Amino acid sequence: MRKNILVILILVVIVSLVFSSNTYAEYEGDDYIYFGTIEKVSVIDADKIPYATSPLNKLNRGLINGASFWTELPAEVAKVSKEQNPAMGATVGVVQGTITGVVRGATALFDTFTFFIPPYDKPVMKPEYALNRCDDKMKELF
Repeated sequence: MRKNILVILILVVIVSLVFSSNTYAEYEGDDYIYFGTIEKVSVIDADKIPYATSPLNKLNRGLINGASFWTELPAEVAKVSKEQNPAMGATVGVVQGTITGVVRGATALFDTFTFFIPPYDKPVMKPEYALNRCDDKMKELF
Protein backbone atom coordinates (compact mmCIF):
# COMPACT_ATOMS: atom_id res chain seq x y z
CA MET A 1 0.00 0.00 0.00
CA ARG A 2 2.77 2.43 0.92
CA LYS A 3 4.66 1.62 -2.27
CA ASN A 4 1.58 2.42 -4.36
CA ILE A 5 1.11 5.80 -2.64
CA LEU A 6 4.80 6.65 -3.13
CA VAL A 7 4.69 5.73 -6.83
CA ILE A 8 1.53 7.79 -7.33
CA LEU A 9 3.10 10.83 -5.57
CA ILE A 10 6.22 10.58 -7.75
CA LEU A 11 4.10 10.39 -10.91
CA VAL A 12 2.01 13.38 -9.80
CA VAL A 13 5.16 15.45 -9.20
CA ILE A 14 6.63 14.50 -12.58
CA VAL A 15 3.41 15.22 -14.45
CA SER A 16 2.95 18.55 -12.65
CA LEU A 17 6.52 19.58 -13.54
CA VAL A 18 6.03 18.68 -17.18
CA PHE A 19 2.79 20.62 -17.53
CA SER A 20 3.75 23.54 -15.32
CA SER A 21 3.53 26.94 -17.05
CA ASN A 22 6.89 27.99 -15.56
CA THR A 23 8.93 25.19 -17.10
CA TYR A 24 11.64 26.39 -19.49
CA ALA A 25 11.09 25.07 -22.97
CA GLU A 26 13.96 26.69 -24.85
CA TYR A 27 16.55 29.46 -24.61
CA GLU A 28 17.18 31.80 -27.52
CA GLY A 29 19.46 34.71 -26.71
CA ASP A 30 17.69 37.20 -24.46
CA ASP A 31 14.25 35.59 -24.72
CA TYR A 32 13.01 32.85 -22.45
CA ILE A 33 10.24 30.99 -24.19
CA TYR A 34 7.75 29.52 -21.75
CA PHE A 35 4.90 27.25 -22.71
CA GLY A 36 2.47 29.81 -24.10
CA THR A 37 4.33 33.08 -23.30
CA ILE A 38 7.53 34.95 -24.23
CA GLU A 39 9.16 37.23 -21.69
CA LYS A 40 12.16 39.54 -22.19
CA VAL A 41 15.05 39.08 -19.80
CA SER A 42 17.71 41.76 -19.47
CA VAL A 43 21.28 40.53 -19.78
CA ILE A 44 24.27 42.19 -18.13
CA ASP A 45 27.39 42.35 -20.28
CA ALA A 46 30.35 41.90 -17.92
CA ASP A 47 32.74 43.48 -20.42
CA LYS A 48 30.84 46.76 -20.30
CA ILE A 49 30.92 47.26 -16.53
CA PRO A 50 33.09 50.35 -15.83
CA TYR A 51 35.15 48.63 -13.13
CA ALA A 52 38.11 51.05 -13.26
CA THR A 53 35.90 53.99 -12.36
CA SER A 54 33.78 52.20 -9.75
CA PRO A 55 34.14 52.14 -5.96
CA LEU A 56 35.06 48.46 -6.18
CA ASN A 57 38.35 49.40 -7.84
CA LYS A 58 39.32 51.55 -4.86
CA LEU A 59 38.18 48.90 -2.36
CA ASN A 60 40.08 46.20 -4.25
CA ARG A 61 43.24 48.33 -4.28
CA GLY A 62 42.93 48.97 -0.55
CA LEU A 63 42.43 45.32 0.34
CA ILE A 64 45.25 44.06 -1.88
CA ASN A 65 47.70 46.68 -0.62
CA GLY A 66 46.58 46.01 2.96
CA ALA A 67 47.50 42.36 2.54
CA SER A 68 50.77 43.00 0.70
CA PHE A 69 52.18 46.24 2.15
CA TRP A 70 55.02 44.24 3.72
CA THR A 71 56.46 43.58 0.23
CA GLU A 72 57.76 47.16 0.25
CA LEU A 73 60.57 45.96 2.55
CA PRO A 74 62.19 43.48 0.13
CA ALA A 75 61.51 45.86 -2.78
CA GLU A 76 63.41 48.67 -1.08
CA VAL A 77 66.24 46.35 -0.03
CA ALA A 78 66.58 45.21 -3.65
CA LYS A 79 66.49 48.79 -4.92
CA VAL A 80 69.18 50.07 -2.53
CA SER A 81 71.32 46.95 -3.06
CA LYS A 82 71.28 47.49 -6.82
CA GLU A 83 71.92 51.24 -6.63
CA GLN A 84 74.66 51.13 -3.98
CA ASN A 85 75.75 47.79 -2.51
CA PRO A 86 74.28 44.83 -0.61
CA ALA A 87 75.50 46.10 2.78
CA MET A 88 73.63 49.37 2.29
CA GLY A 89 70.60 47.39 1.14
CA ALA A 90 70.69 45.35 4.35
CA THR A 91 70.80 48.46 6.53
CA VAL A 92 69.46 51.56 4.80
CA GLY A 93 67.16 49.50 2.58
CA VAL A 94 65.50 47.88 5.59
CA VAL A 95 64.82 51.27 7.18
CA GLN A 96 63.52 52.79 3.95
CA GLY A 97 61.45 49.66 3.23
CA THR A 98 59.88 49.78 6.69
CA ILE A 99 58.92 53.43 6.24
CA THR A 100 57.59 52.81 2.73
CA GLY A 101 55.63 49.78 3.99
CA VAL A 102 54.02 51.84 6.75
CA VAL A 103 53.03 54.50 4.21
CA ARG A 104 51.66 51.82 1.87
CA GLY A 105 49.67 50.32 4.75
CA ALA A 106 48.24 53.76 5.60
CA THR A 107 47.18 54.32 1.99
CA ALA A 108 45.62 50.85 2.00
CA LEU A 109 43.55 51.77 5.05
CA PHE A 110 42.60 55.07 3.43
CA ASP A 111 41.49 53.35 0.20
CA THR A 112 39.59 50.64 2.10
CA PHE A 113 37.65 52.96 4.40
CA THR A 114 36.95 55.67 1.81
CA PHE A 115 36.18 53.41 -1.16
CA PHE A 116 32.77 55.04 -1.64
CA ILE A 117 34.26 58.55 -2.06
CA PRO A 118 35.55 59.50 -5.56
CA PRO A 119 37.99 59.46 -7.32
CA TYR A 120 38.12 55.70 -7.72
CA ASP A 121 40.80 55.39 -10.39
CA LYS A 122 43.56 57.58 -8.91
CA PRO A 123 45.83 55.77 -6.44
CA VAL A 124 47.34 57.73 -3.56
CA MET A 125 50.72 55.99 -4.03
CA LYS A 126 52.44 54.92 -7.23
CA PRO A 127 52.72 52.21 -8.42
CA GLU A 128 49.15 51.27 -7.70
CA TYR A 129 50.00 47.92 -6.06
CA ALA A 130 52.88 47.03 -3.74
CA LEU A 131 53.27 43.65 -5.42
CA ASN A 132 53.97 45.28 -8.79
CA ARG A 133 56.75 47.38 -7.28
CA CYS A 134 58.30 44.41 -5.50
CA ASP A 135 58.19 42.32 -8.65
CA ASP A 136 59.84 45.06 -10.71
CA LYS A 137 62.63 45.68 -8.19
CA MET A 138 63.39 41.97 -7.80
CA LYS A 139 63.61 41.57 -11.58
CA GLU A 140 66.00 44.53 -11.77
CA LEU A 141 68.21 43.09 -9.01
CA PHE A 142 68.38 39.57 -10.39
